[in-house]
Amino acid sequence: MENARRAAVVDDGRLAVPSPLSLARKLTACLAVPLILSACAGTSSDNGTEVATFHAVFDTVYAETAEAHIDPVDLTRFTQAGFQGIAGYDPELSVEYDSTSYTFLLNGDDVHDDDFPDSDATPEEWAAHAVEAVLSVRTESTIVEGASFDSLSEAFFDFALRTLDRYSRYANPDDAEQLRAERVGYGGIGIMAEPGTDGVTIVQVEPSEPADAAGLIVGDHILSIDGESVEGLSVGQIESLLRGPIDTPVVLVIERASLPDALSVTVGRTQIVPNTVFYSVSGNHAVIRISGFNERTSKRVAEAVGRGFSELDGELAGFILDLRGNLGGLLDQAVDTADLFLADGMISIADGRHPESHQRFAAEPGEIANGLPITVLINGASASAAEIVAAALQDQGRAVLIGMSTFGKGSIQTVVELPNGGELFLTWARFVAPSGYPLERLGVMPSICTSDARDAVQTLNDGLSDGPLGGAQLLSERRRVELTDEDAVRASLEDCPWIPHTSGDIDQTLAEMLLDSPALYRRAVAAGRMTDGS
Repeated sequence: MENARRAAVVDDGRLAVPSPLSLARKLTACLAVPLILSACAGTSSDNGTEVATFHAVFDTVYAETAEAHIDPVDLTRFTQAGFQGIAGYDPELSVEYDSTSYTFLLNGDDVHDDDFPDSDATPEEWAAHAVEAVLSVRTESTIVEGASFDSLSEAFFDFALRTLDRYSRYANPDDAEQLRAERVGYGGIGIMAEPGTDGVTIVQVEPSEPADAAGLIVGDHILSIDGESVEGLSVGQIESLLRGPIDTPVVLVIERASLPDALSVTVGRTQIVPNTVFYSVSGNHAVIRISGFNERTSKRVAEAVGRGFSELDGELAGFILDLRGNLGGLLDQAVDTADLFLADGMISIADGRHPESHQRFAAEPGEIANGLPITVLINGASASAAEIVAAALQDQGRAVLIGMSTFGKGSIQTVVELPNGGELFLTWARFVAPSGYPLERLGVMPSICTSDARDAVQTLNDGLSDGPLGGAQLLSERRRVELTDEDAVRASLEDCPWIPHTSGDIDQTLAEMLLDSPALYRRAVAAGRMTDGS
């Protein structure tokens, strides 16, 4: 376990910062994204370091899975599924099981057989047994032998982790590096460049980042990076050359239309955290779109709120938080973002099998919007961390939710950095809204439902009505649904499904109507606020 570095996540599998398991806020709200198996060519002879790392990866995954997964894990079933992943590498390879043993067959011939470990075997013993079996099969199958150890780990755990739940998964080292960059940033210079027919062109320079300070501008053509020509390179290859350790330089040779000769520019790398917060103004409303939750999200939301007050001065009527299409991200950032707008009250509650998964996230005193009204836009692609923010602001009566029911990703994944640089995403807790209803499957119900809406005024009247289709009634029913009652779950999911509109951005139109009418806004907030009966 020394080689493992753990963080927690609530995402897509689209949350890893070194931290102990107890720091449950380091979480990502993840939607499980299927991984594509890759059979990379390996060396014909085993490298001792590679084999040791292979062992360490299995030790870590087995130990962490047995300790932290939200449900008790059947390691026999887990291992059987992993063996199926290995067998899938070679069309002539198969594996058969009985109650206590297994046999790998190559062209129908037995190439490895053994009994499963005893029921009281430790996770480490199970890991050692699985590695021994894979290495044995590797000596018999030329196709498996030609695969890299990282590819074999991916094949094994891609299948094994499917036995647990929809969101637990393995990310290979390359995928994990990209996921970490999205969550916590990377060493870069702050530009976006695209290949085209006339070379690689800078299309965006981030203000106040190293590229901006070095004088690079949009339209510059990059000829080489650290002496390597960029001609014919893909976006990924260019990105790889530009990125590197923080505080190290990168040398670009560029052409600029206003200069007669090519220019060499040395730029120092810094930590670049992708922007997930986008500010705009619509009338006297500040619109803040949040595409995901990474290390800088809550800070950038706070900056956007400040910008709204500054630019609109005394004319600011309220805020529109757009969470549509937000698949999630770091749990601590979701909690911190909700906390920006809440002066007190519960934000979210999480529970799992591990003792440290029992978490209560409450708002700290003070909020930054000065009591101005808030509307939140959601849809069926708002998930996980986005659902935490939406549910908290709605239940606490701080915002009106407009749109369609969210995805229903109500679980939290802890992220363990593995010895090979890959990552293990392991479901270890489920969270519920402040009013106590689970977000799993059901998602968050808006106060104003816009499923297939065509007329803003009629939609608003329907949402504010006291009838069976009014927001208050639909929310009350949603909060009372038990996940064990399948009929009730299905009925609730049909109340406000994700049906895209055909008449423009009716969600934002409704948001602005509410922000401009204090009386209507108060009615809508009251419809969504949790009550003793909810």
